Amino acid sequence: MKRTVEARLDVALFCTVQLPEAWQTLISEGKVSIDNDHWYPTAVSADGSRVFGKFYSNAWSGVAAVDRQGSVTRLRTFDNPNEDQATAAFDGRWLVWEEDHSIENWNDWDIRAWDSSTGDVFDIASASRVNGVPVSGPFVIPVVSHGKAAWLQPNQAGKLEVHLYDLAKRQDRVVSEGDALLPVVFWDSRLLWGERFTENGQPAGHLVMIDAQTGKHLKVPEPLASIRSIGTMAASGDLVAWSEGSLVMAWRKGERKATEIFADPNSKVDWIRVAGDFVLWEGNVGSTVADTTTRSVAALGGDPRTNGQQLLLVRSVGPRLLSDETDQNRVSTWWQHFEGDVVDVSKLPPLPGCPS
Repeated sequence: MKRTVEARLDVALFCTVQLPEAWQTLISEGKVSIDNDHWYPTAVSADGSRVFGKFYSNAWSGVAAVDRQGSVTRLRTFDNPNEDQATAAFDGRWLVWEEDHSIENWNDWDIRAWDSSTGDVFDIASASRVNGVPVSGPFVIPVVSHGKAAWLQPNQAGKLEVHLYDLAKRQDRVVSEGDALLPVVFWDSRLLWGERFTENGQPAGHLVMIDAQTGKHLKVPEPLASIRSIGTMAASGDLVAWSEGSLVMAWRKGERKATEIFADPNSKVDWIRVAGDFVLWEGNVGSTVADTTTRSVAALGGDPRTNGQQLLLVRSVGPRLLSDETDQNRVSTWWQHFEGDVVDVSKLPPLPGCPS
């Protein structure tokens, strides 16, 4: 059951408002910036005290943690800083990241973990290979919650598998094979992912849900059970948000129906996030935030990442040369310098309501 978005929905189903000045002030007050290094923050702790990201410099390149004062803790060195990239997630104890080893081939990757209580760093997965060549598949994007990591990857036969990894026990298990689809999302202690099936003779998809601690299959609640086409999804607390093509939807546990938030048939919706009562996503014209309490949306800018009530907004502040680098050809897109703004969304005022 695929939804067709009509042209009349090309602005917003929630009304569009200006981002309040108070938002801009509070966000800018949470700036976390590192001088003389090229870094990209990709995750924030649930208390907002630390940001995690990838660093590049002549002295050192790799994955690191940064506190609000800008103090850097190096976690693991990149084997090849000219190619390696990383995207991380943090659950309070465990940092898990996917490390790409080529800027042109995302099929060559490893997943690594850092235990913040012991400082241990270890590998938990790597790309499947046939005759030494990585098997092609979708982007591998690990998620982590309550000591469990999960991701989707192709096996050697090219079939997609959902993996659920116990970080304390260092044990991996495959919970779905063959029909699995993105997204893979934790919803508190539950794990959701997509699976292919046939409906009325036509290919479709639906959501599957398990208890991530026990592995027991759970009934997917409505209206999530009726979703047949999904792009990206996020969940936090009692709020779940997802995209169906260019349509952004949200549902709060206990409500009978999902809410249509935003639609633009000329724009693709990427990387939906949830923080408190807010739903955030990226599109063709930057990022957008929706307030589910006031039913309004506003342009936000930057690259939003969330963890519970914390919002990390990543912004480019322009390219920078390495301090002792003279070869201009070494400056590539991933050497852009970025900063992260961290804010607790519970301290943000609601977006303005819609005109009556």
